[in-house]
Amino acid sequence: MIKKLFCQFSLSYRISSITALLLLIFSIPVANAQIFEKNIDYEKIFKEGLSRNGKTLNLGGKKIGDLGVKKLLESDFLKKVTRLDLRYNEITEKGAIALASVSALSNLKSLVLRKNDISDNGTVSLANSQSFPNLTELQLGWNEIHDPGGLALANSKNFPKLKKLDLRGNFLASATKQALQKQLPHIKKLRFF
Repeated sequence: MIKKLFCQFSLSYRISSITALLLLIFSIPVANAQIFEKNIDYEKIFKEGLSRNGKTLNLGGKKIGDLGVKKLLESDFLKKVTRLDLRYNEITEKGAIALASVSALSNLKSLVLRKNDISDNGTVSLANSQSFPNLTELQLGWNEIHDPGGLALANSKNFPKLKKLDLRGNFLASATKQALQKQLPHIKKLRFF
């Protein structure tokens, strides 16, 4: 009887230990990510990314995320930027919505948002935004965009100077691709593949 109780206690002790160990293992990466995020020196990253007399800002691969976009939009130098490269930055629809709502980007001619996760909501916000009157190039490839986002771009009248639109790697039906081609005839380079 004592041996049986000891075995049950031992088994439940092992299960609790394993559970505690698993919780510890899986919480460490989250804790490290939070610590890392708090220590990001956004100003330094932005300063290092500026070139061409402050007209180009290359933040490709810096993984600034939505918080970084928010910090970026608070920067005065952004008014001068004509090319903004934000590819591979873990930006979601929140970051795209923030970009779409700011007026400091009226000089922007090229916006690169490839390989993020802005989805349909972020794309619809960009399409409805009047913040990009001089935009000639918009790269939205590999952003989990489906037909609602594609159709919002097709119906948008907010990109009168747009010449290049990259939508590769998204999930657009043939009818949506045709609508984009038909309703945006001023675009010289429209990429789906």
